[in-house]
Amino acid sequence: MEKREYHRFNTNLVVRYRILESLKPYDIASSEDMSEKGIKIQIPDYIEPNTRLELTIKLPGDPLYIMVLGKVVWTKRDESDSFYTTGIHIVHIKEEDKQKFYQYAFS
Repeated sequence: MEKREYHRFNTNLVVRYRILESLKPYDIASSEDMSEKGIKIQIPDYIEPNTRLELTIKLPGDPLYIMVLGKVVWTKRDESDSFYTTGIHIVHIKEEDKQKFYQYAFS
């Protein structure tokens, strides 16, 4: 039985991410699912739990990106051994961006 507090939506969205304190350019990932408080993405490299990330998420049909601050909760290597599935807790998202996501998820 699912015990999540927030409903997760299966999504395949383009996500750009970088370590918050880093000056490196964004890396590209794809999402597996997302909720009001979390997002699961597939990335090529291992990121240590508790690492703070800056993410931008592209919704189809919207020219602007949703901006999110998050913290890595867990990371595990995929069975194919070609990427890491990474769970991120959303620490901050603007209310207007949250509304955009829900509008996309329920349409």
